[in-house]
Amino acid sequence: MLSLALVGTASALLAAPAAASILGPTAGHSPNADDIRTAYWVAIVIAALLIVAVHVFLIAALVRFRARRGRSPRPFTAGARAFVRPAAPLVAIAVGLFVFGIVMMTKAREVQATGSEGLGADSDLVAQVNGLSIPPESKALNINVIGQRWLWRFEYPGGRPGDRIFSYGELVVPVDTTVLLHLTSTDVTHRWFIPALGGQVDALPGQDVGTWFRADEVGTYHGQSTSFSGSAFAAMRAWVRVVTPQAYQQFIDRKREQLSAAQDYVAKKLGEGTAPGATP
Repeated sequence: MLSLALVGTASALLAAPAAASILGPTAGHSPNADDIRTAYWVAIVIAALLIVAVHVFLIAALVRFRARRGRSPRPFTAGARAFVRPAAPLVAIAVGLFVFGIVMMTKAREVQATGSEGLGADSDLVAQVNGLSIPPESKALNINVIGQRWLWRFEYPGGRPGDRIFSYGELVVPVDTTVLLHLTSTDVTHRWFIPALGGQVDALPGQDVGTWFRADEVGTYHGQSTSFSGSAFAAMRAWVRVVTPQAYQQFIDRKREQLSAAQDYVAKKLGEGTAPGATP
C-alpha cells in the first residue's frame, strides 16, 4: 500500500513542467515518449521523497537522543526486529518501483494505432517489428533507418529493395501517424535518439531493430547519436520533420520525380560515354 501511495503521489505531482529543464527530459510529442517521461518523473519524485524522509528521521533522532546539559545521552538498544520496521516499507517501495517500471516499459512498447488525422497507410505496409506489440488496425508506416559513419539514410515505403525513395539526415513523416522504424547499420553500432519522440535505440549491423513513434504536432524534432561510433560521432545528427499527410504525399511524389530525373541523367551520360559505334 505504501509503494502504491508513493507512486500515486508522484504521478499526481507529475503535472510536471511540460518543457525540458535541467532535471527533466524534453517534453514528449509521442505516446511512448510520454510514457518514458512519466516513468522518469515518478522515479525522481519518489527518490526526492525518500531523501527528505531519511533526513527528517535523522534530525528527529538527533534531537531526541542528543546529550543535554546536566545529563548524558539516552541509551538506545534494539533487537533484530527493530530493523524490520524501516526495511519493510523500503522493500515495498523497491518492489512497487520495479513493477511500475515493467508496466511502463511494456506500455511504451505497445504500438498505438494511427490517429484520425494521420495518413491511412495501405495494409501491405503493416508488418511485425521485432519486440513490438502491433495491433492489426494500426495502419502503420514502415520506414527503414540505416546508420553509417556518420549519417542516417531513410528509405520510405514503395519501390523495390535497393531502389526505394530515400533521404539523408532528415526523416519526413505525417503527423498523427504511427511510424515503425526498422533500424540497422552498415558498419558499427549507431544510436538513434530523438528525445521528443521516444527512447534510445541502437542500430546494429546485420540486425533489424524496431521502434516506433506517433508525432502529435507538426514541427521539426532534433536528435543526436549518443553512442561512440568513431571520431565524428558527435556530428551524427538526425531531424524528424513532421508534416501534414498531404505535405508528406507531396514530399514523396517530389522525391520520386527527383530520383527518376537523376537516374535518367546518369543513364544518358553513360550512353554518351559508350564506345564509338555502340548502341546507347
